[in-house]
Amino acid sequence: MDLVFDQKEKLKYPKSIWFIVLNELCERFTYYGMRTVLVLYLTTILKFDGDDSTIIYHSFVFLAFFMPLLGAILADSYWGKFKTILYLSAVYGLGNIVLTGASMANMFSLDVQKIIALLGLFLISVGTGGIKPCVFTFGGDQFRLPEQEKQLLHYTTKFTFAINIGALLSTCLTPELRQSVHCLGRDTCFPLAFGVPAVLMLTAIVIFVSGKNMYVKKKPEHNVIARTFGCIFYALRTKMTSRVPCQSHWLENAKGVYTETEISETRTALDVITVFMAYPVFWSLYEQQGSRWTLQAMLMNGRLDFLDWTIKPDQMQTLVPLFGLTFLVLFDVALYPLLAKVGVRKPLQKLTLSGVLAVTAFVIAALLQFKIFGDTSEIPPGQGRLNIYNGFDCKVFVRSRTLHLQGRIDSLEMINLTHTVVSRDDVFVTLEFEPECSFVPENYEFDTTVTIIEGEENSYHLVNLNPNTITLNHVGVSDSLVKDKYGNPNLRILIDYTFDFDDNITLTSADQNSFTSYPLSLFRGMNFNAVKVGKYNLVYNGKPLTIPPMDIKPATFYTLTLQRNGNKMDARLFSENEGNYIHILWQLPQYLCMIIADVIFVVTTLEFSFIEAPVNIKSFISAVSLLTTALGNLLVVIISAISIKNQAHEYLFYSGLMLADTLLLAYFSMVYRSKNANETDAMSHAVNKKDETTVFN
Repeated sequence: MDLVFDQKEKLKYPKSIWFIVLNELCERFTYYGMRTVLVLYLTTILKFDGDDSTIIYHSFVFLAFFMPLLGAILADSYWGKFKTILYLSAVYGLGNIVLTGASMANMFSLDVQKIIALLGLFLISVGTGGIKPCVFTFGGDQFRLPEQEKQLLHYTTKFTFAINIGALLSTCLTPELRQSVHCLGRDTCFPLAFGVPAVLMLTAIVIFVSGKNMYVKKKPEHNVIARTFGCIFYALRTKMTSRVPCQSHWLENAKGVYTETEISETRTALDVITVFMAYPVFWSLYEQQGSRWTLQAMLMNGRLDFLDWTIKPDQMQTLVPLFGLTFLVLFDVALYPLLAKVGVRKPLQKLTLSGVLAVTAFVIAALLQFKIFGDTSEIPPGQGRLNIYNGFDCKVFVRSRTLHLQGRIDSLEMINLTHTVVSRDDVFVTLEFEPECSFVPENYEFDTTVTIIEGEENSYHLVNLNPNTITLNHVGVSDSLVKDKYGNPNLRILIDYTFDFDDNITLTSADQNSFTSYPLSLFRGMNFNAVKVGKYNLVYNGKPLTIPPMDIKPATFYTLTLQRNGNKMDARLFSENEGNYIHILWQLPQYLCMIIADVIFVVTTLEFSFIEAPVNIKSFISAVSLLTTALGNLLVVIISAISIKNQAHEYLFYSGLMLADTLLLAYFSMVYRSKNANETDAMSHAVNKKDETTVFN
């Protein structure tokens, strides 16, 4: 009777599981919360440009998905899962503290802040990557199999939901902490956005340690991963150095040192890993939701007036866990049965479908980027362009026999013309002033020259050089109207002698929650400077001028002219090559395509790896599968380092890569034969010779 009672007690659902699940929820909140706001921290606070921020972001993710290999080796061969999770979680927590400290370290130079932040990111990537292959499997160790298979399934469901709930909460909350709270004299609060995840990570460690006395801790037995690599390298070395080549598969060269089982399982693993070759490109697209797509969202309007709330650029990532959870449930019920009816049953066929959806997502992202950038006016071959800005509050008449020009420039307006370039010589123009122009004698004519150069645009500003001298001032050098890769708007300010760059004139954001401002001194030389998208008030000596707020749109070149007449100041804003400020919800289609692709891809790759991997080498296959995510991020780093000049073209480049990768997956789906299929064939034909476990036709 006591024996039966003890047996029932042992088979109860392990209470220790709740410590592991809660630990995972807190850890995932930490990881996704920090990662969600990371690119904006790198660009807005540490002042990295878009390419450098993308490189740092994806290098961080690369390391986070490379470290599972190290974590698996430590857990399987040296420390065991409990110690590996505990020690690397401590490294993880330290990294969060360092990163939070970097965001608060205003007393240090920007270069020092960058070094501290990168150190924090390195520690976080080592910690989160190292525990990644251990936490779920450590939970699985708490069950006795096969008696508790049903309870193990329930644990899997709880664990998956903990991941998604942690990600959902953090991707929604941390952007609010970043933007809605102001600290350290900034209109953002990254110390809070990083600090809350850091507290959650420390909480995760405390929760995990609290269950210490309840855990089942299995001692590490042997290193499967090391043996697998050893088999591969030994076979290759023997093949290259042996005078008598092996007549069968090259792995057979490892016989005598490695067992038949190890050789057979390594061979099967390599066939499965061959399919993994197609995974990195998919992950390179998927991971850009946190980098390139967030930078794209920064150029878009997130305002929802009916909710009196603004969607933050990094909050769009909340869609990933939100719809991921929804689709995870719906697809089992509806999509997969429907795909089966049309003949899409094999894992590799589903992966091909994921590839098609990923291609579609990035084509949509490219089209959206083109829309944001708007049109760019081209200068026809053999012609040049001329702009003349009237800096006076009276009409000016312009005529030029060479340019076939006879026109009028209204008060504080401008004239634009494109003309065929005959030679590089200067062109004469004559300016006349209406009677209201009191600063010149009646019927005064001003003769001067302008330059028109083939393929270039030159701007001139008609102003007083001093109280007694009029000049047609050439504005800087030729206008460079090549749009910024990331679509940032550009602004220049044209002024006359009455202004000094020390004048307290600033463009200040009309958004009360933003401290963004640009002083007049920033525009010394009257060249274009990149500014943020938004509405701005023109402020003089602390008082806004009585003019409407200036609406600065993405991918647009703006020229602001200022003129002072006694106590009166006139301002006029001109735009050229205008972009479009469209709503952030236009990103929804690309997100939906990518999320659907991801749900299918993740579930199917897990299924494929579990079914095809040999029993004794599943942990190795799992680690290699995670490594493909690292390689995908490395691919993004390489492409970002090349720096394709147009972001829309970069999206199309990724679409092309994914299309080629999808064709590779389609090829694998036709030629790959699973080990189950081979075993069935062997039984049905009753052949005596042993079939290959996994083959490519």
